[in-house]
Amino acid sequence: MSDDLIANNEAIAKFIEVVNLSYMSYERDAELFEQSSRLNDIEYFQINLKLKEQLGDKEDVQNKLIHAIKQLNDNELKIGNEDNVIDLLNVLNKEIDFKKEFQDQLYLAKLNAEKANEAKSDFLSIMSHEIRTPLNAIIGLIYIMEKENTLASFQENIEVLKHSAKNLYLLINDILDFNKIEAGKIDIENIPFDLKELVVQLGKSLEVKAQENSNNISVIFDPNFTPNIISDPLRIGQILTNLISNAIKFTKNGRVTIKVNQLEINQNKSKFKIQVIDTGIGIELDKFEQIFQKFEQAEKATTREFGGTGLGLVISKKLLQLLDSDIELQSELGKGSTFSFTLNVPFFTDSSDLKNDFLFHDYQEENLEGLRVLLVEDNLINVKVAEKILSQWNVQVDVALNGLIGTQKYEKGKYDVILMDLSMPVMDGYEATMNIRFRDPIIPIIALTASASYGYLEKAISLGINEYIIKPFNPKELNLKLRKYYKSNL
Repeated sequence: MSDDLIANNEAIAKFIEVVNLSYMSYERDAELFEQSSRLNDIEYFQINLKLKEQLGDKEDVQNKLIHAIKQLNDNELKIGNEDNVIDLLNVLNKEIDFKKEFQDQLYLAKLNAEKANEAKSDFLSIMSHEIRTPLNAIIGLIYIMEKENTLASFQENIEVLKHSAKNLYLLINDILDFNKIEAGKIDIENIPFDLKELVVQLGKSLEVKAQENSNNISVIFDPNFTPNIISDPLRIGQILTNLISNAIKFTKNGRVTIKVNQLEINQNKSKFKIQVIDTGIGIELDKFEQIFQKFEQAEKATTREFGGTGLGLVISKKLLQLLDSDIELQSELGKGSTFSFTLNVPFFTDSSDLKNDFLFHDYQEENLEGLRVLLVEDNLINVKVAEKILSQWNVQVDVALNGLIGTQKYEKGKYDVILMDLSMPVMDGYEATMNIRFRDPIIPIIALTASASYGYLEKAISLGINEYIIKPFNPKELNLKLRKYYKSNL
C-alpha cells in the first residue's frame, strides 16, 4: 500500500472520529439543553405559584385592613387606592391615632366627672353639716325651754335660738342665690344710693361677729371719693358681706380693713376700688382658682375648722361679673389676704332720690295701722306666725285657707294688699291670682311662698303677681314691701 493511501485512510479515520465526537457532544448538549429547559419550566411554575400565593396573601391582607379600618370608623370610608397596602396602612394608622385621641378625651372626661362628683359629695356633706348644726341647737334649746319652763330659761336661750335661726336663714338664702345665678335669673338693678353709708353700716353690723374672733374692723375712705352712685345696693352689699364675713372667719386676734379708693371720675362715671384686707391665715397661690369654683374649697381641713359652705366667694364672683367687674386676690400664707374689685358706675350730685333702706338689719319697721291685708295661706302654723308679725304693725288681717276661699273673700271684702301662697289645696295661688286679676288688674298681690324655683316664680309674675317674698322671710322685708303699698293708699 502506498504512502498516500495510508495517509488518506488516517485522515478519514480522524474525520470520522471528530464527527463521532461532535455527534456525541451534540447529544450531550441537546440532553443538557432539554434538562435545562425542563428545570426552567419547573422553576417558572414554582415561581408563578409563589407569586399567585403572594398576590392572594396581599389581597387577604388588604381585605383585612379595609375591614379593620371600617370597624374603627362607623362611617363609610373613601380609601384612595385599595390596591396599595401602604396607603391602607397609612389610613389605618390615622384611624388608630384618631381613636386613641378620642379614648384619651373620654378618659379625661371620666376623670373630670369623677372629680366633680367627689366635689359635689363633699359639698353635700358640708351642706348637711351646716344645716344640721343650727337645727340641732334650735331643737335642743326648744326642748330645754319646754322642760325648764321659766322666764330665765327663755331669756338665756332666746339669743342662741335667734343666732342659730339667722345662720340657717343665711345658708338657705345662699343656696337660693346660687341656684338663681346658675339659672341666669339674677336681675341687676340701678338705684341711686350712698355707697359710703352702705359700707359703714355693713362694718357696724359685723362688729359683733368680728369681736367673737378678737378682731377689729376699720373702714377707710379716699377723701376724694364720690359716694352717691347708681348701681345695685343689694348685690354690692351682698358681695361685701361675703368678703368681710370671710375675712373675719379666717382671722383671729387681727384686723379687717375695708378700703375704698377713688381711681378716676370721667364725665358721669365714677371708677373706684374696694378692698377687704385681713391679717388671717392666707391662701396658697396654687389654691387661688380653686376657691372660686362651685363645690370647691381650699382645704377640707379648713372647712372642718372654720365651717361654711364655700358658696360665698362663688356667688360674689358671679355677681361681680354681672356688674361688669371681677374679683381680685392677693394673699400670702400665714400673713393674710386682700380681696378687691373695681366698679365703674354712674354717679350723681342730687341726693333727693337716695335709697338707703336696702339693708334690712338697719331698716326701721313702720307702723302700718289701717292697712287691710288678705292672707291666703293653707298652713296653720304659717298663718299664726304671719298674723303675729302683722299685728306688730297694726295691720288688719283676714285669712283664707286656700285660693278658692281667697277669691270668694276678695269678691266680698275690701283689701289694700293680698299676700298669696302659691302651693295650696282646692285652688292654688296661680289660679286664684288669675281669677282676681280678671276682675281687678290693680290690687297689689305679693307671693309669700316657699316655692323657690325660679320657673314657678316667673310663672307667678306672668300671671299677675306684683312681686314675691320667699319663705323663710325676713319680717323687715315684708314690712318694707307692705309700706310701699301702704303709702300709696294713704
